[in-house]
Amino acid sequence: MNRNYFYFLFILLVISAAPLIAQNKITLRLVDWASANEIEIDKQTIEAFHRCHPDIEVLYEPNPGPQYEEKILTGLVAGEPPDVFLLDSKLIPTFTNKNILLDLNQYIGELGIDTSQWFSAVTNIARRDSFLFAFPKGFSSLAVYFNKKLFDDAGVPYPSPIWNWNDYQIIAEKLTIDINDDGETDQYGTAISNHYYSWIPWLWSAGGDVVDPSGKYSSGYLNSKTSIDVFQFLIDLRLKSKVAPDIGTWVQEEKTGAISALFANGKIAMMIDGHWRMPRYLKFISENKLEIGVAPFPFHPSGRKVNVLYESGWCVPVLSKHKREAVTLAAFMAGEEACRIRAEARLEIPANIKAAKLAVDSDATGMTKVFLDELPFSRQPWGSIIERFSEVEWTLQDAVDEALINKKQLSDALSIYSVKIDKQLTQIRSHEGSGFKPIREHSEILYFLIVVCFLIIFLSTILYSFSDKSDKRKTGTAILFLTPSIFHLTVFLITPIIFSFYLSVHQWDIVVPQKPFVGFQNYVEMFNDRTFWNALTNTLLYSINVPFGMAISLFIANMLHKRLRWLGFLRTIYFLPSVTSFVAIALVWMWIYHPSFGIANYFLNMLGIQSLSWLNSTSTAMISIIIFNIWLNLGYQMVIFLAGLQGIPDELYDASRVDGASGMKQFWKITFPLLMPTTFFILVTSLIGSFQVFTTIYIMTSGGPVGSTDVIVYHIYHAAWEQLRMGYASAIAWILFVIIMVATWIQFKFLNREIEN
Repeated sequence: MNRNYFYFLFILLVISAAPLIAQNKITLRLVDWASANEIEIDKQTIEAFHRCHPDIEVLYEPNPGPQYEEKILTGLVAGEPPDVFLLDSKLIPTFTNKNILLDLNQYIGELGIDTSQWFSAVTNIARRDSFLFAFPKGFSSLAVYFNKKLFDDAGVPYPSPIWNWNDYQIIAEKLTIDINDDGETDQYGTAISNHYYSWIPWLWSAGGDVVDPSGKYSSGYLNSKTSIDVFQFLIDLRLKSKVAPDIGTWVQEEKTGAISALFANGKIAMMIDGHWRMPRYLKFISENKLEIGVAPFPFHPSGRKVNVLYESGWCVPVLSKHKREAVTLAAFMAGEEACRIRAEARLEIPANIKAAKLAVDSDATGMTKVFLDELPFSRQPWGSIIERFSEVEWTLQDAVDEALINKKQLSDALSIYSVKIDKQLTQIRSHEGSGFKPIREHSEILYFLIVVCFLIIFLSTILYSFSDKSDKRKTGTAILFLTPSIFHLTVFLITPIIFSFYLSVHQWDIVVPQKPFVGFQNYVEMFNDRTFWNALTNTLLYSINVPFGMAISLFIANMLHKRLRWLGFLRTIYFLPSVTSFVAIALVWMWIYHPSFGIANYFLNMLGIQSLSWLNSTSTAMISIIIFNIWLNLGYQMVIFLAGLQGIPDELYDASRVDGASGMKQFWKITFPLLMPTTFFILVTSLIGSFQVFTTIYIMTSGGPVGSTDVIVYHIYHAAWEQLRMGYASAIAWILFVIIMVATWIQFKFLNREIEN
């Protein structure tokens, strides 16, 4: 009995002590952009860390996708950043200039971290003077992937380690083949991407650059003779020599992954890419479906070669609550054991020297060694030096697209865009050096919320006080029942609307602590900005789809309203796009619109019509978007029209037939007038939706090519989350709000009167 009693006390003591033991454990949040394959490897690495540090729990939060930077910034702005996160080299300037990152040097001695374990060239990318802001995880330069089978079939020797640009072009010409002699190229020698990251080594190798050595201006560099010659060489590979397929603009190539897909399918013999592409092909290699090799980046004919070094590393924000433990985790994730585990995925070259050599020795193909041998030729990218350089990259890519896609004079395009980049760099520099302060330290939004709540309570009190005595109880009950809805509207609608106007008259940038009052300066800048007027024009042009879409929907609804066979099936088919995943549909349509391999051009050619560039031309991109959206919204509008048609009494049609009215006369005299309320509803909602179009543009074109599909809402997104200018974005949002209000008022003023009459 006594023994059982002591057992009971012991168990009770353990249970009550468990929370105290758990409280002694430190939990760290770790965030990266790992894909599905990498997640399992990261989990193995975290388990290895936990075995060494059982008192530290790691909450792993992978964030794959292109919005990784925005997600990190959101956490920082909220004052709740992860304790350790993966830092892409292009994010280094923004985060270091704003004092967001912890200097890791202050913990290196205390924790016994040996920085010589990493390649110095890789480590130095995250250094600023004597400060170190990230422990390097991995890196990659660029090299040339080639299809060995295509080389062997054509009897072309594999590229030499010392090959140059001329050799590259000659080999590409030999491997560009019309296999079935139908006059159409079936196999291309290479592919030319207009992504900045892929063509900058060509420019550097020739002795050119996109900005001056200090990174302050572009004029005289981007439009120099050297730059013009290099870009002309690359463009001629596609347009003149025709050894590269037309894969569209840089946006389309990025979203469809056309180059890597064509290479995997044996349609392209060579492509330039980083080590990060390796895992995609390892599966095909293991299944004997693909045999590839890797050649070093070619030398310039002068004998010069400069490659680019892309790196990522683990960093710790200054807002971390457990800095010492976070640095310990970051060091482990970049250490030898973690790098060896990650090297198995072959995603990148480990930054740890021992792990990199082990990866080279264990790679029987020798491809990893080719990438590692490029390190002495590689230099730090501008993205790791100039803050917000991604914005400059997009402008650079648009400049090349002007010549590559729009066939404009290359020298003129580069001169125009170099001036534009000068302005971008000036605007970026104006925010350099300013610190960072979480949004929770900016209490203006709370003040606005308090004031709005007070006003609503005050107005409710007045309403209750001035009501008749007999109605006071009813008024009080009504206010009580409306309180939840009023609270929701106050917090999530009214206050944000008012606060957005406050933002619009301030220079409110997310990562800049000073947010001065600038009056209507944002509005003045907006009205003087050509890109805003371009976005507004494109939005108005896009709204043209509304009447066309409504007419087609009404026609189909009228057909389906008749007693046809398979009526239910046809209705389902037409409505299906409205309930299908939008992203999946958009990606399918992007391939339908592909200039070289899309089914749209296939049908045009069958009809004897010349192929169109669709999303890849400034003259057809918006039309392509309109066609897609008419098809997408067809089902929804059709169902609404069907509901309206079913409400029209059959007796009216019977009477009109007796009077000898034709089908067309019945439509204009009976159907259309009685459908006016339905038509008005669809018109108003569709027009508002057309002014707010975003997802289609975001998924399919990103506003390109060269701004030809940039619309107001995408322009707002770009200003807010890519340029981080919330004040300027709010000013644009208010102008859009006014436009929608005026357009809706006009419709209600004139069309609604006609309906009532």
